[in-house]
Amino acid sequence: MSSLSRNIYPSPGRVGGTLIRQVIRTFKEQQVSLPLEGRILIAVSGGVDSMVLAHLLGRYGRKVVPTGQITLLHLDHGWRTASGAEERDSVRHLAETLGVGFSSQRLPVPRGRTQESRNLEEDARLKRQKVFRTLTGKGKSYSTVLTAHHRDDQAETVLFRFLRGELLELGAGILFRDDKTLRPFLQVTKSQIRAYADEEGLAFHEDPTNADPRRFRAWARTRAFPLLEEHFPAVRDVLARYPERLASPSAKPLLHSVKAAVELAIGRPLGRAQVEELRAQLAAGGRRRALSLPGGARLRPVKQGFLIENLDLPDQG
Repeated sequence: MSSLSRNIYPSPGRVGGTLIRQVIRTFKEQQVSLPLEGRILIAVSGGVDSMVLAHLLGRYGRKVVPTGQITLLHLDHGWRTASGAEERDSVRHLAETLGVGFSSQRLPVPRGRTQESRNLEEDARLKRQKVFRTLTGKGKSYSTVLTAHHRDDQAETVLFRFLRGELLELGAGILFRDDKTLRPFLQVTKSQIRAYADEEGLAFHEDPTNADPRRFRAWARTRAFPLLEEHFPAVRDVLARYPERLASPSAKPLLHSVKAAVELAIGRPLGRAQVEELRAQLAAGGRRRALSLPGGARLRPVKQGFLIENLDLPDQG
């Protein structure tokens, strides 16, 4: 009986213990109650990041989500017929090993009007988000989807948006929470993920496009960051922390500027709740929505900043 109990609740190794504690800490910092409620999807491509997330939570994550609530979701983009089937089968095998659910969908191959973006990777991201919205939320089959975006992804995203001049327009980086999608690995590094895979002997697939320097992330990972790290050894960590600093109350020049401009325009101070909402909107970047202001005015985000609508101007006649 004691042997059976140990198998039901196995103890992680050194790396696994560090990872599961970091994941729990991230959820708590983001004020997410644990264990998660409802049926939970984990998006798993078959690559090392998502396979580690699925394995970590399925084997050691009972404080995060009970095993019986987990389903691994594999989305086949249809780019590579043979390897796509192998990746799907690997995810199915992991689900069987962990004793969790498995689901698979094949996304339409982007051709002409079926493509939602000129960029193939962006097109795939948009189609994944469509699937997530279809499956999760109130009245849907699942409450939440977890993805394996990690700290190195965050650094690459900040660098990409900086080089394109989009930091303010699109927001500084990857959000922990995006509608019903949560990203519990945002404080976990790629090296920790690979160390966990080694510790557990976990099999995964390497996407050949990850080494193709024609793609930005591969170029950043294999060329840009190694050069930057020769002069700035902590560059990845600095970039990854930038969104946290932007969202912190102690680093808010943009918040103060926008707040002052709005208060000048409407002729009255914003309430505390409205300031906090404005803070959240600025941190949300490209996902900002209109904000109600005193007197019936609205602050609407536009491409280059904000537009104040329904402003009750004094009669000039």
